[in-house]
Amino acid sequence: MFLIGQAIDTHKIKKTNKKNKITLGGFCFLSNYKIIAHSDGDVVLHSIANSLLGAVQAGDIGQYFSDKDPKNKNLDSKKILSFAMNKIKKYEINNIDLTIQCEKIILNNLKKDICASLSKLLKTKKVNVKATRFEKNEDYITCYVSCLLRLKK
Repeated sequence: MFLIGQAIDTHKIKKTNKKNKITLGGFCFLSNYKIIAHSDGDVVLHSIANSLLGAVQAGDIGQYFSDKDPKNKNLDSKKILSFAMNKIKKYEINNIDLTIQCEKIILNNLKKDICASLSKLLKTKKVNVKATRFEKNEDYITCYVSCLLRLKK
């Protein structure tokens, strides 16, 4: 049996005068932009977690990690992913395909690093990371994810 999940996550970004730590797919790098978010703003892990939860009809991360709850302030998104992975224990990830869209932060040279980080976190090499731009002046970063889960034998 197979289950499909899909999700999207978007955060506003802001240019700053200093280098900021950005985390995407669990991979950290420095940028002159900052992701505006209640948690660490990892749109990749947020959308993957939501796609996994959706595939097993377990709702979405907002139900479990409210941005109104102060204990989730600056939350490491690996905890969100770990929670979602626990919800899919009867399944294994067949594959994950994702696209990160951002005009201001150029991600082309980071795709392999993000993919390697995700492969480690998800315990699968069946991860594909793509990056594209909005092709206009947009102050957002968005990640689209599709996942396919397979019932463990």
